[in-house]
Amino acid sequence: MDLLRHKFYKVYLIKQLKKLGISKTELVDYYSGLRNCKDIIRKIYEIQAKVPRSRYGGHPNPEIFYILMRKIKPKIVVETGVSFGVTSSFILQAMEDNGFGTLYSIDLPFEFATKEEVGIVVPKRLKHRWELILGDSKIELLRLLKDLVSIDVFFHDSLHTYEHMMFEYKTAWPKIKKNGILISGDTHLNNSFIDFCKAVKCKPIILSANLGIIVK
Repeated sequence: MDLLRHKFYKVYLIKQLKKLGISKTELVDYYSGLRNCKDIIRKIYEIQAKVPRSRYGGHPNPEIFYILMRKIKPKIVVETGVSFGVTSSFILQAMEDNGFGTLYSIDLPFEFATKEEVGIVVPKRLKHRWELILGDSKIELLRLLKDLVSIDVFFHDSLHTYEHMMFEYKTAWPKIKKNGILISGDTHLNNSFIDFCKAVKCKPIILSANLGIIVK
């Protein structure tokens, strides 16, 4: 895992993240903070060695989430789709380094990880910032957002059908604060993300591995 290893990707990433107000200097500074993720990265390699690739649901560049969260400094983040907890761990480490923040995660086990495997990458030292909810996001997301006044970031990474992605976008959007962000994984699988961006009149930013971002 090394976002800055490849010259052309580095140039691309700097250009894209600039759209989110992240300068080259900030990118390098936040990236240096990834030294705090050594135990997380070690656990990821352990999981990858044991689990078939068809079951490994981690984002290929989870460092991006650390950088984004260091910049945005969110108090509340909601994500759907946890699997082994790769992305969750990088979000939580960024919150720890920021000195505040809570991550609410919703996951329906067994698509990739079993109930016992959900979130096993997340270190115990970070779990004080984490609320894990096991269940269907069609039920649990509505229930959770009803109890939250507002959120800074919403990240979709659960079921990637057009209908389900649209449901999550539409459900989370009203709760996202002004200048907060909506992030979606696997935006290439259907037109839901682009259609939603058009509906809310927001310009999409597409980062590595079809990761879509819109700022409210």
